[in-house]
This record gives sequence, C-alpha cells and structure tokens, in this order.
Amino acid sequence: MIDKVRIQMKLVELRKRVKLLEKHFKSLPEEKLILDETLYAAAERHLEVAIQSCMDIGTHIIAQLGLDRPKKENREIFIILAKAQILPLEFARKLATMVGYRNILVHEYTEVERHYTYENIQENLGDFARFAKYIEQFLQEKSKKL
Repeated sequence: MIDKVRIQMKLVELRKRVKLLEKHFKSLPEEKLILDETLYAAAERHLEVAIQSCMDIGTHIIAQLGLDRPKKENREIFIILAKAQILPLEFARKLATMVGYRNILVHEYTEVERHYTYENIQENLGDFARFAKYIEQFLQEKSKKL
C-alpha cells in the first residue's frame, strides 16, 4: 500500500530544498558560487537531497505497486514510472540524467564539474516542481480508485 504520508513528507523536503536553492543560490553569479567553498558545498547538498527525495518517492511507488525494480542503475526509477504512466517518458529521461549527477556527488566517482551544479540551479529547479505535480496527480487518481 502506498504510504501517502511518507510521500508527502518527501515532497515537503523536496520543496524546502528547492526553495533554499532559489532563495540563496539562483541569483548568484556563477563565479561566486563556484569559488566560495561554503556556498558551493551547501548548494551541492541541497541538490543532492532534492534528487534523492525524488528517487525515494519513485522507489516507494515502484515497490508498492509491484513494478519491475531497477536492474542496474537508479536512473531506471524514472523510466519505470514513465512505463507505469506516472511520468511522461521524455521528462523521465531528463530526471534520469539528474541521478548521474547525484551519483557523482554521493559516490565521488570524479570531481564534479562545478559548472554543472550552477547550471542545474539555473535551469532545472522547475523540474522538481513538475515531478511533485505528477506525483500528486498520481496520488489523487489512486485515491479516487479506492
């Protein structure tokens, strides 16, 4: 059974992180963000938690609906949600690329190109709101069927 409270808590966390990114980092010039270690570390962490929140929501839905689980990589989470018609496929593919960025942050495969962090803040924060909208629509539809 899908735990709506759990998902709502993750959505609250997601929105909180995006709000902080918009408030404190979006208006910064790229050079300031990239060169200030404290600012940069905070921005990275907010992005990481936002992406992880989306992944956690997706993983919970996949498990509770009994959908195929990711076989190799976490980026498959969003493609599985698209196959279940919870997310549009092109949007799911875009979210999947964020998982690669998150993996670099978490597992430190390589040094993160700081420009990508700045770019994500400038161009992709709206994707989190869009994801939340699709998840809330899914929850509403699910409630109607019960």
